[in-house]
Amino acid sequence: MSKSRANDIDKLVSKKLRMRRILLGLSQQDLATAVNVTVQQIQKYEKAKNRISSGKLYALANFLKVPVSYFFTKLDANTNEITKQLAKIPDEKKVNEVSDKITEAEVIKLIKAYTQLMILKFVKNLWN
Repeated sequence: MSKSRANDIDKLVSKKLRMRRILLGLSQQDLATAVNVTVQQIQKYEKAKNRISSGKLYALANFLKVPVSYFFTKLDANTNEITKQLAKIPDEKKVNEVSDKITEAEVIKLIKAYTQLMILKFVKNLWN
């Protein structure tokens, strides 16, 4: 039996899982503990190396406080179009890896900026 490769839906679910975890400020360890798997398993889920069972996806959705359907909604029309264009370039794997890292870095930067704004707002409210 051949090992199945991640399809576009698996990759979408993986990206949404990672983005939601980061948005909530959770570590991979936090998520692993909550759904009773290893950190390595969460890493594999987030990289679309292992498929997520329906039961595990349900547990993840509950812990992350989103409906299961959240994992299947498109990220953004522009992101999808860029991904399609990058897929046409030779050596697709390397291009997609770079694209994913840029996207993740941008998301992390945005989350950090948002967190700093919330801290400033909190401090400002303390003085008022």
